[in-house]
Amino acid sequence: MKLTRISCGASALLIALACLTASESALAVSIDVTHDTWVREDNADSNRNGNDQMNARTDIDGDDNDVILLRFPTSALTADALTASLTLYWQRDDSGTGNSLSLWGLNESDPDETAWDETTVTYNNAPGLIPDGLDPTAESGMGHTDDDIRDLDTANLTLLVENQPYGPQVTNDPYTFSSMALADFINADTNGEVSFLITRGELATSGNQARFWPRESGPGAVLDVTQVPEPAAIVLMGLACAGLALRRR
Repeated sequence: MKLTRISCGASALLIALACLTASESALAVSIDVTHDTWVREDNADSNRNGNDQMNARTDIDGDDNDVILLRFPTSALTADALTASLTLYWQRDDSGTGNSLSLWGLNESDPDETAWDETTVTYNNAPGLIPDGLDPTAESGMGHTDDDIRDLDTANLTLLVENQPYGPQVTNDPYTFSSMALADFINADTNGEVSFLITRGELATSGNQARFWPRESGPGAVLDVTQVPEPAAIVLMGLACAGLALRRR
């Protein structure tokens, strides 16, 4: 009889643990992008929304500085993020390698963090940028820093992933940013939305820009978050599962 009780207790514990594992995996949330576009320095007052591509590059032999902007709602998140990743999809085939991208979070200190709109944003009014009217070639010759050449408003940006390699680009294949800094940035959100900028991670000569699909023309960007289960919820689910197991003995 004693052995039977121990066996039943062990079974209940195993079932409870299985339930806890299931509950943790159930807290994975995928969030589709709601605003996505890109801006370019050589046409600084143009709005690029409606293009079938989004580009990121910085050409030091020309006047091209292209930046991608993304915004996601966070209302579906009910607990802290344990892990987080941001995935985009390549819009074309390109065999080039040896390049990199950086992901920046737009801080809530920026007044336009949740106000910018994909249908009206331009290089000259984009959040996270401070256009200075100088193209990358001129600034490079002046010895400006990389952040200055990209016109980045670093006071209102948080670097989340730095110089992550990319290439070759294969149409519709995913490209993913992931870091603890990204999860921490999402956890710090207080207004229900998060915005990001994507830049070329290094200065380069013309060509081989990173080119992704916008949501209107292909698979849009997705923010995937695994949330930390609330302790009370874990305990209650574990106890419920254990009780169910014992009742079925």
